[in-house]
Amino acid sequence: MNWGTKLVIAMALFMAFIIALSTKMILSDKDDLVDKDYYEKGLNYDLDYQRKQNMENDKAEPRIELEPKSMKVVFVQPATGTVKFAHSKDRRLDRKFTINTGNSSEAVISLIDIAHGSWHLTFEWKSGDKMYMFKKEVFIQ
Repeated sequence: MNWGTKLVIAMALFMAFIIALSTKMILSDKDDLVDKDYYEKGLNYDLDYQRKQNMENDKAEPRIELEPKSMKVVFVQPATGTVKFAHSKDRRLDRKFTINTGNSSEAVISLIDIAHGSWHLTFEWKSGDKMYMFKKEVFIQ
């Protein structure tokens, strides 16, 4: 086999690889890289930025402690709000929980129904008269 034949075989294999990936992409139904509500998120960008700045300025970053079947979130002050669990691979697994610490500054979230893997957490809460936002990526085992 000379070098010309090897070159033609290599090009044919590369073309078959590209065609296979293109076919897989076209036949795929889901596209989890794009949010369905991207327009609303764009409109609320300034509000989200202000909430993140409030968290940094007030040093109000919550402390997250992962336990085998639960997640403990410790806030600086008592808080009420939500935490969104966004799965990095499948939007159907996303969950949203309500947080209310009452008089304490701790909230416990059950992880029993949460699949293992990488998750993007988005905390949105209110402490006193200020709104806060915090994002963190965690790996749940």
